[in-house]
Amino acid sequence: MRKVVLTVPLLMLLAASARAASMNVQVREVDVKSQPNYLSSSVGKLSYGSKVETGEEQGSWAKISEPSGWISKSAITKHSVKIDADKKYAGKNVSHDETALAGKGFNPQVEAEYKKQNPNLAVAFEKVDWMEKIIIPVPELNAFAAAGKLER
Repeated sequence: MRKVVLTVPLLMLLAASARAASMNVQVREVDVKSQPNYLSSSVGKLSYGSKVETGEEQGSWAKISEPSGWISKSAITKHSVKIDADKKYAGKNVSHDETALAGKGFNPQVEAEYKKQNPNLAVAFEKVDWMEKIIIPVPELNAFAAAGKLER
């Protein structure tokens, strides 16, 4: 009987450590949320290359230990992430989208060349730049979701 009592806590510890995984942030910056949804309050931020330990998962979210909260699983990877020495495409120098596009060969120089080769898209680029500057406060998003009876 004593053997079983000692084994159960050991099994629980092993199960908990088996769920934990060491991951790397693969986006420029990501908010750590208090709950597993995008509209919950932010409890901190992590930047490209940060290492995190994940545990419990809920849908597309993973619980992390430091800072304690939830992070979108799309923002992390088990693979190592390369940080350029000059931080040209990582850290705070570029946006998440630019980092993703740079990995696909689309960087500021490629964009400039594309604009030059496609002058008919100048208005479209201006409108996209304008839209990217729009920031909607979380309380307004919550009110919109509540008014529209949208699920989170």
